[in-house]
Amino acid sequence: MLTLYLIHFDIQYGHAQHYLGLSKDLERRLSEHRPGQGNPLMKAVTQASIHWEVVSTWKDADRTFEVQLKSRH
Repeated sequence: MLTLYLIHFDIQYGHAQHYLGLSKDLERRLSEHRPGQGNPLMKAVTQASIHWEVVSTWKDADRTFEVQLKSRH
């Protein structure tokens, strides 16, 4: 089962205000994001000391749904 999750940044980083990810193990993935591991954008946001939080999750998601949401910006 995959979970799609949306992270919101308190301060915009470059063009990004959000990060959308997909994971089989959401808690493990978030534990990687906290120290800035696993994704270049999340690493940059962490290094810039920008606070972020998960604002939405979708259970039983798939890559098609992820692509649909990403296309909405």
